[in-house]
Amino acid sequence: MYSFKKIILFIPSLIFGFFSGLTIFLYKKNILRPKKYKAKIISIGNLIMGGAGKTPAVEYIANYFISKNIHFAIISRGYNRKTKGMIIATEKDTYLTIGDEPSQYNKKYSNNAKIIVSEDRNIALRYCDDNNIKYAIMDDAFQNLTFEKDINILVSSFKKPFFYDDRFPMGMLRESKYNAFRADLLVYSNSSKKISDQKLKRFKTKSEYYLRPKTPILYSYVKYKRPVKIFGSRLKKDVIVISSIAYPEKFYNYISTKYNVIEKIQFRDHHNYSDEDLKVIAKKLSDNISLITTEKDAVKLCEFPDILSPYSVYYVPISTEYLFDNELSNYIERL
Repeated sequence: MYSFKKIILFIPSLIFGFFSGLTIFLYKKNILRPKKYKAKIISIGNLIMGGAGKTPAVEYIANYFISKNIHFAIISRGYNRKTKGMIIATEKDTYLTIGDEPSQYNKKYSNNAKIIVSEDRNIALRYCDDNNIKYAIMDDAFQNLTFEKDINILVSSFKKPFFYDDRFPMGMLRESKYNAFRADLLVYSNSSKKISDQKLKRFKTKSEYYLRPKTPILYSYVKYKRPVKIFGSRLKKDVIVISSIAYPEKFYNYISTKYNVIEKIQFRDHHNYSDEDLKVIAKKLSDNISLITTEKDAVKLCEFPDILSPYSVYYVPISTEYLFDNELSNYIERL
């Protein structure tokens, strides 16, 4: 049955590949040429549709720049926002005006960085050059070939490595896995803290088949931190967990080891919560049951105090650690 499904989806996959590969071909043959900017551009992206761990990589680099007192910009398309055009984020912006991930960046880094959303990344990059911003972190830009990148970082989930996937609709890849050759550096996110030598060798061999020779391969893992209050009193032992991230299984598993999970509620990635969504959830809460969620969801839930403020609502921040003393910062500092 699985093979028959593959056969059925092969032709649509070829059609999808033709259109996604046409632009790449035109740039490869120098028929189209990328623009060059003064700002150092750190591009972070993936091949898979949906989450691969880009946001933690963006925040890792942002924290590195802050530690070095470097002013920078984070540029995003602002997926699922209700606005158009370029916006330089202010404290008045929310996930509705700039998107959930940029809103998360804005709440954390606005004192040290410009958070910019723009469908046309080149408009945002011209703003950086005009305002003497020397470093631009480009969120989700692996497929954007319209500008030169100083370092092109490809992120792939350790649990769903790109080399085992196929191009949509046969699989979940946005483009051919052979296009991983554009990466200057490959980061496997959500890795196990302990990886056997045999598995490391297999990942290295399979990855290098698609990468340019000597492309560094890094392994990162997520570290969950102490929950942070959004509303209400202390966090209870009994919790309801909600998320609107692409692959929440690891988050759910972590929460299950720390709390008594009454119910797990999963929305699609980047879901914009409605009053009705949260009224249904609020009915499940009580003085003895808290609501716990991800940091990306927190920037949306905090906009509903009229519904959620009577209850205990928390989110779990994360940080990124790297294995084998091979830190991403080692490569950023060479720019």
